[in-house]
Amino acid sequence: MITVPQVSGSFWQGTLRDFAGIVFSIRRSHASGRLSLRNKDRLSIAHLYFRTGKLAHIVGNRGDMREILMELQEWNNGSLRFDRGTGTDIVTTGHEYERILDEVLQRLGMRGVVVMPVMPNVPEKKRVIESELIAKPEAEQLISPIEWRVLLEGTRRVSLAVAHLVGPQEALDVLRDIIDDCASDFPAFTCLRVDPSGYLQVVDKSQLDRLPREDLLSGFAALIAICEYFCAPLIGEVNAHKLLIQALRDIAPALVSLGVFRIDNPQLSQPRR
Repeated sequence: MITVPQVSGSFWQGTLRDFAGIVFSIRRSHASGRLSLRNKDRLSIAHLYFRTGKLAHIVGNRGDMREILMELQEWNNGSLRFDRGTGTDIVTTGHEYERILDEVLQRLGMRGVVVMPVMPNVPEKKRVIESELIAKPEAEQLISPIEWRVLLEGTRRVSLAVAHLVGPQEALDVLRDIIDDCASDFPAFTCLRVDPSGYLQVVDKSQLDRLPREDLLSGFAALIAICEYFCAPLIGEVNAHKLLIQALRDIAPALVSLGVFRIDNPQLSQPRR
């Protein structure tokens, strides 16, 4: 039986079987925080720190960082909890440790201890978004007022969809965390704030007139995708996609035309499990 991790606005938790799924969700959602793993039988503890979806630091009671990761592949059970926003300024890992972590997950999956997630076709979605942006003429370098209102309303409706699952306050916390996480990749988000109703407010309106249209659309595409990825561990990828389609309703076509949302018909045709 495949377990479903518990999802809250500030944390995800589950068992060792959810290890790969939680790591995958952290990476897809560019989340920052601490993933804690505990095994009472082996008296082992490991803390994996992520920054915008990338492994940044590792601490534990089983040696150095490499030894901590390698010891995880011997586990048969354990509990996991990912706390968003609980981080460290220390960055000691790189691509090598990401590769080791992937190898550990693969070995645990081969042993049947960890359930490996099904990888969606994310690169295809990225190409669709990029092609929409590249196709726009130079005259449309800045966002129009109508487009801006559509983006704001879309964000509010997505926030309400998340609130349907985890509650209004936790949904606001999630949205604020996502915007903070996205700000490093999309500087335009540094001038945005979320009000209690779920609307985005521009802190410095003078910046909006100077922000490139392509950067704004790329940022909102990432924001909506991350919200969908956040919902997926709780209700499944297909239902998470349906939830956003239902929430966006009449403005979904406008968001699709802007390249910030994609209706995945093949995914919707999958049988419900």
